[in-house]
Amino acid sequence: MTQSGASQAVQQLEEYLQVQLIDRSKRPFLLTDEGRLFHTGCLELLRRFESLTEEVRAIGKDMAGRAAIASIYSVGLSYLPKLQREIKKNHPQAEVRYQFGHPDEVYRLVEQGAVDFGLVSYPQSSKTVEAKRWREEAMVLAAVSGHALATKDVVSPQDLESEPLVAFAPNLRIRHEIDRFLRQLGIKMQIAAEFDNIDSVKHAMEVNAAVAFLPRPSVQEHLADRTLVELSCPWLKLTRPLGVVHRRGSPLGRTARGVMELILSDSVAQSESTTCSLHHCDKGRDEQESSANANSYDVRPPARPLQ
Repeated sequence: MTQSGASQAVQQLEEYLQVQLIDRSKRPFLLTDEGRLFHTGCLELLRRFESLTEEVRAIGKDMAGRAAIASIYSVGLSYLPKLQREIKKNHPQAEVRYQFGHPDEVYRLVEQGAVDFGLVSYPQSSKTVEAKRWREEAMVLAAVSGHALATKDVVSPQDLESEPLVAFAPNLRIRHEIDRFLRQLGIKMQIAAEFDNIDSVKHAMEVNAAVAFLPRPSVQEHLADRTLVELSCPWLKLTRPLGVVHRRGSPLGRTARGVMELILSDSVAQSESTTCSLHHCDKGRDEQESSANANSYDVRPPARPLQ
């Protein structure tokens, strides 16, 4: 549409609703409270229409419709390429769209009905969002190739007291859990640097000859090419829980349901056993709102975030 055509359409809509949808006094334009409510409702209407249309067309057929997924960066980069290949091979007529974003953005898109479901870590249910447990990612203690501790058959907690640690930012949930675990072990490591994305952590490990606690899938390629090594720590029992979140009361279309089932079934077959979980899906989001960005350590581009 042309700018004038769009403006006329909005004005006609405002006249019909008898409310102001856009605050034109600001640049760029902002939605009013009425505009945000109407926009969110329209997204949900469109999503439900698409879902119903697909459901009718797909009766007796394989997945052949569309699905939209939002994901935090680290989960998307670790798992979605494999999922995309599997769907393309086994369900070539299915169209799956992916969108990466900060955890708060993923929850917002799910709540608004702009996507079918989201993939997050430390999943939290709320009044509008339901979280399903997906899998647990093992945390590893990593070091750069050639690090002195890499020669030890087993690294003890006491070995770390003199080692510099590249940590995640203090406002991130993963940092809180790692700090708590270290306190339980009775050790305090020297913080060499603090970052919120994997590329910066890896670079800082090289510069400072330091170690870092990282989710194994997020650094799998680095472990494979030996730019990073996993230190032998039998006492390390930390995990990062992942989950699927979707809007309560919003039915999923055939393709979206199929994609979600593929994800969850894959986690059942390949989930890693663990004895210590950092979080549980049934805890509400409200419990974490007091801590900024508590539910993840995904961050802004262009750096490659973990979550």
